[in-house]
Amino acid sequence: MRRRWWVGLVALALVASGLALAYWQRISPPHATVTGEPYAITLDVNGCPMIPQRPRFVDSPGELVPPDPVEVVLCSLPTEVFPPGGAAPTVPLKRVLTARAAEFAAILNRLPDRNTVWRDWQRRHSGLWPDSASSRVTVCPAIGYPYDFTYLLRYADRPPVALVSTCDTGGLTTGSRTRIDVAKPHVIDEFARLSQT
Repeated sequence: MRRRWWVGLVALALVASGLALAYWQRISPPHATVTGEPYAITLDVNGCPMIPQRPRFVDSPGELVPPDPVEVVLCSLPTEVFPPGGAAPTVPLKRVLTARAAEFAAILNRLPDRNTVWRDWQRRHSGLWPDSASSRVTVCPAIGYPYDFTYLLRYADRPPVALVSTCDTGGLTTGSRTRIDVAKPHVIDEFARLSQT
């Protein structure tokens, strides 16, 4: 009788351990902290960052951009929605933010990485048993946006930093780090707000 009790206790402990391990695998960060090979983002003849043909997701810990830029240039690049010789662009192709450039860099550096976005999703939607990372696949919307937006941050004491925003990378990338722009207001809206005040 006593032996049967011990066998039952050991079996219960094994089941509990297995459930705890399965739960831990569901709630542990699903993405590697460092991923992808960094790449350079080149500038076009107008000094705007060019979106790579096939941007890859790349990330590593740290701030997205160095703090305290002296200027941020927003470039609006017409997409295929505006065919050559088609409708004229309705927004300025380049806008510059100077007085509040450091505040904009701080907004960029508060953007979360994809593990943080995943954890936030779990807290808000999944309850006791989290969704797996593979069940939340982000798809590029086929809306046909008229513009892609890129940013160039210029500094007094260091080379400029180019940022491109693409759904292929899941957010804004420097080519070495990527942060996710999911919360509202979005980065483009924050740029507009800072440039008006």
